[in-house]
Amino acid sequence: MRALNLKSMLLGSATALVAASGSAMAADLGPYQPYNPPPEAAPIYQPAIWDGAYIGINGGYGWSDARPTEPEGGFGGGQIGYNWQRDRIVFGLEGDFQGAGISGRAYTFDGDTARSDMNWFSTVRGRLGFASGPWLLYATGGLAVADVDHRANLEGQSFRGSDTLTGYAVGGGLEWKFSQNWSAKAEYLYLGLGDSKLTADNGDFVRINNDVQTVRVGLNYHF
Repeated sequence: MRALNLKSMLLGSATALVAASGSAMAADLGPYQPYNPPPEAAPIYQPAIWDGAYIGINGGYGWSDARPTEPEGGFGGGQIGYNWQRDRIVFGLEGDFQGAGISGRAYTFDGDTARSDMNWFSTVRGRLGFASGPWLLYATGGLAVADVDHRANLEGQSFRGSDTLTGYAVGGGLEWKFSQNWSAKAEYLYLGLGDSKLTADNGDFVRINNDVQTVRVGLNYHF
């Protein structure tokens, strides 16, 4: 009988101890809070600051390694275009026209002379770029047209040629939109215009290459 009472006392003490421990743990943990996962972060989109039409001016320098005249010189003109922006991707069309003074002269001790002049050039190009804030890094390519004149006196013969040439333009640039309506750009273009054929009175001919590299800066107003 005494053993039974002792057993009951021990069981009661253990039960009380477990209950007290559970109460203490519950007090430490606080009231039950169900788990709610954090909401997903909303995607951050690039503002479409490049969307729309623009018009501007530009000026730069062109040069060629074409022998014998190796023409070089300045140019200036204007451009007009339109951009479409989808998040960070910008694509568009641009056309430009430049009056040019890209020319070269060559002389020899034998009295031979040669002269090359690029009077104007124009391009119509597509543009594809990546926008990062107010900066736009882009590649560009399309059609190039130029007016060139060549003259040469070689071994007593006179060669002449005047052409409006059609070729291609490829390059790239960086544009900075420094205010809501204004941007500045720096651009490189390679104009692949092929060769001109200069013919003498007796039917003899020579060829002169017209490919030109250009660098320019420009200012655009965005509507």
